Amino acid sequence: MSILVLTELDVERLLPMAKCIEVMAEALAGLQRGEWTQPLRSVFPPPNAKGLMAWMPAHRSGHEPVFGMKVLCVMPGNPAMGLDGHQGAVLLMDGLTGVPRAMIHAAAVTAIRTAAVSAVATRLLAREDARELAIIGTGVQARRHLEAMACVRPIARVRVAGRTQERAQAFVESVGQGFQGTIEAAPSVEDAVRGAHVVVTATTARTPVLRREWLDPGAHVNAVGASQRTHQEIDTATVAAASLFVDRRQSVESEAADFRQALDEGLIPANHVRAELGELLVGAEIGRQSPDEITLFRSLGLAVEDVAAALYMVRTAEAVGLGGRAPW
Repeated sequence: MSILVLTELDVERLLPMAKCIEVMAEALAGLQRGEWTQPLRSVFPPPNAKGLMAWMPAHRSGHEPVFGMKVLCVMPGNPAMGLDGHQGAVLLMDGLTGVPRAMIHAAAVTAIRTAAVSAVATRLLAREDARELAIIGTGVQARRHLEAMACVRPIARVRVAGRTQERAQAFVESVGQGFQGTIEAAPSVEDAVRGAHVVVTATTARTPVLRREWLDPGAHVNAVGASQRTHQEIDTATVAAASLFVDRRQSVESEAADFRQALDEGLIPANHVRAELGELLVGAEIGRQSPDEITLFRSLGLAVEDVAAALYMVRTAEAVGLGGRAPW
């Protein structure tokens, strides 16, 4: 017996962004239909540790049942050492026997599937004529979101803002050759956001970097980076003003600091979430209702996204002979 091992390079080959967007759409629709189940993620921040660990399990029923789990370490100091801040593995097990099938590079999966889910949200919620994109952040997710947004809207102009304009300029220079449009470093977040049709926040900020007054009518926002209860990228005024869509209500109500703060301040009702993406995908709810409506997708990340991506890659790898095998 052996287990399939997929490296970072294997994930890059097996999970192209355009395909991952479709895999994520089907997974979220399947979650809504009850084909997938998952608990809220468990997070363990040990005292005196330099990071934390999270467990994200999921199960898919049906003709090919699977168990899966992402085990992830979130290490804030990694980027300074040239490493992704997310490290770990996605594990896939047979749903009938529990026998492990695969172990997969988690950071690579997370980078692609997170942006792909934002692309699903953008395809569902952004205006059809959205052409100007603002990206706040200059890391892995900023790069992946540039790729993902271009898959679902005819993005012609991109403005990027980082902690410094120098970082933004370095990002622009590193990705500019591969983008078919205009991309520039903005002197500030406000300069990047004003006039944008789609905004992506992909930072490690603990306090808001995006403010409501900078958003034009009709803008769509993908808020991606604040996945911990201690972090907040967008101000509560944006949460209150926008039509709010999420990957899972339970996640945003439990884990999103911006949502909890807006609720505590009395700016939003407890039922402020308009819909989950899965509800839009199966036609149970509707998304954007007017051209001037501000829509907000608050991304927290779900285990079903990781496990669905893993299942797709394992099927493909086994069919084409990619990946390595280790005795089990």
